[in-house]
This record gives sequence, C-alpha cells and structure tokens, in this order.
Amino acid sequence: MTPDRFRRLLDAYGADIDRWPVPDRQAARTCLAHHPDLLVPMGRAAALDASIRRIAPAVSPDAVAAAIDAVNRRLEAPPANTPRPADHGVGRAPHQAVALGWPLAALAGAAAILLAIGLHGLPGTADGAAMMTLLFDSDLILLDGAVR
Repeated sequence: MTPDRFRRLLDAYGADIDRWPVPDRQAARTCLAHHPDLLVPMGRAAALDASIRRIAPAVSPDAVAAAIDAVNRRLEAPPANTPRPADHGVGRAPHQAVALGWPLAALAGAAAILLAIGLHGLPGTADGAAMMTLLFDSDLILLDGAVR
C-alpha cells in the first residue's frame, strides 16, 4: 500500500483501521509502520472522528435495522408512476407524456441543426461537410454517396 492510498482510505473510513475494508487492514498497518510520517494525518483523523462521535445522536441498532429494511422494501417495489403493461399508458397524467417529449425534441433539434450545417454550410466556411467531419472526427457520407 502506498502512502497516498493510505491517506485516501484514512479520509474515507477514519482513523480506526479496524473499520477499513478487511483486505486493506494489514497493508495499512504495514504502511503505517514503514511511514511514521502518516501518524500526523492519522492523529488529525482521530480528532475528527472524536468530534463526530461527540455530536452524533445516539441511534439504536433496532432503528438502524428498521431504516435499512425500509430502504430495501422501497428499492424492491416498482415505481408508483410506471404504467402497467396492460394499460398501454391509458389514464396517465399529461405531464408524464411530456416528460419524455422534451429530451427527444432537443435531440431532434440538435440533429437538424447539425444536418443543416453539413448540407448547407456555415457563412464564412468553404465547406459545411468539412465542419461536420471536424465535429464527428470521421468521414461524412452524404445522401448522394459522396465521401467528404
């Protein structure tokens, strides 16, 4: 383990190496033994950990388990606004149909602008197709089959 990796793990998991991922624990202890200068950031992290413990509310293990169960139930449940396959979207609110329309309209508009640039050229440019080639970093094949 490198000192940089040690510092990243220290920032992510705190000063208690026993709370770090199991595969990294022994390597972290070895790295700390070979790089005593890492004791300085380790001391700062320990002070931060102590501050967090002082201000953190006490939470019972039962409350933690209940919260985890609630999240798992929510992840497993289908989204509430997803239409069922049998209804084919009948009865959806109008805003649900519009939600997909804007991204598609923006994509179609961007494609139309790029096509116009490629076929008609830009003012001040000798060849709009060359501009399209630069945009896509590849050859442009026009509808007439010409490669530009």
